[in-house]
Amino acid sequence: MPKTIAILHYTGLPVIGGVEIIIDAHARLLNRAGYKVKVIVGEGPGGDTLPPEVKTVVIPEIVSSGGPLRSVLKALGDGEVPATFEDAVKKVDKKMSSALRGVDVCCMHNVMTMHFNLVLTEALARIMKRRKSTRFIAWTHDITFGDPRYESHQHGRHPWSLIRQPVQGCDYCVISKQRQRDLRKLFKVPAKTLPVIYDGIDVPRHFHLTRRVEGLYYKENLANTEIIALSPARIVRRKNLGVGMEIVAALKKMGKSVRWIITGAPDPHNPESMKYYRMLKGMRKKLGLQKEVIFLCDRFDKEVRNRDLRGLYRMSDVLLFPSEREGFGLPVLEAGLSRLLVVISDIPVLREVAGRGAMTVKLGGNLNVVAKNIMTAIKKRQSHRYRKKVMSTYSWEMVYKNRIQPAIEDPGSVWPARKP
Repeated sequence: MPKTIAILHYTGLPVIGGVEIIIDAHARLLNRAGYKVKVIVGEGPGGDTLPPEVKTVVIPEIVSSGGPLRSVLKALGDGEVPATFEDAVKKVDKKMSSALRGVDVCCMHNVMTMHFNLVLTEALARIMKRRKSTRFIAWTHDITFGDPRYESHQHGRHPWSLIRQPVQGCDYCVISKQRQRDLRKLFKVPAKTLPVIYDGIDVPRHFHLTRRVEGLYYKENLANTEIIALSPARIVRRKNLGVGMEIVAALKKMGKSVRWIITGAPDPHNPESMKYYRMLKGMRKKLGLQKEVIFLCDRFDKEVRNRDLRGLYRMSDVLLFPSEREGFGLPVLEAGLSRLLVVISDIPVLREVAGRGAMTVKLGGNLNVVAKNIMTAIKKRQSHRYRKKVMSTYSWEMVYKNRIQPAIEDPGSVWPARKP
């Protein structure tokens, strides 16, 4: 039976903020992974991006303004603990306890290190002390203590003491090594007790990938692929796709992970086109490139649309365009606007269109040399290196796989000093 995960913050989308965007992404990731997900917020119904399977619980008292408890939070903001504090805590404790019923892991974003709603923080501290059936993770984005902006809220007494020292029954994580240094200094604990779980970026959404191309992105693990090559070309002989096949084989031989995406399809009514297509598939098998060379006509049930193609350009690294003959070569311009490394055959019309902005391939030349030249050119592109780092380290699927899932399923691997 899948675990139930609660994600807790003062507010959720459509209230705009960095943490709100992050918890929205976490909810979608965990839902896609098969968990039951519950978002608990003081305001915001969860936004239009959340799948219908994600349950949202709104508790007005836990918003950072206090909602119905506004006067209590105002007094706390002035550094005073009002006589109504205890009643307010009991009210929030009761509502939170109900919301957490059946929850296996509760991820609390910022509420254990920020002063914005100390009624909620106190209620959670009490719940954690008595509730052993739920694991609690304090997801730390920001810290009141040590931040000069919040100097007037840095009091040494209770309940402010709850956000300046670790609370029993709670694991803490941080979103960066900088936050790890900040919290380690405040809590006076070893760094290993404060693992870093980075924020991430939704690469398919950023690239505006269509659903079909997004599916390809995930299935082929393109976040971890060193070279994504693209050929927007029909499967006809003059496109010279066999040369591209040999370049891909040479790159693979160099130990590089590569995917070459060919967008076009053969003409089923043209025997010559179908014969060429069969020849290419045979060549792919002979060279051991079944994984590396992707014919989209085999993957998509309908032809590639313009929106698909625009997304493919955005996520690719190299245009591979080894045609024998062209009248113009529009993909060369499209690839240039998309900042791809342009690799073209050394024919007059493509040289005319590309000028000096492309790498040329002499037909009949040494394709191993071409592969090495491609890698040399890519290594010189600092933007390419950083782009690959973002995709392989900070894309949400990689953050989830390497950091979030272990925090949920194998806490001992994330918090080595943690007692079971």
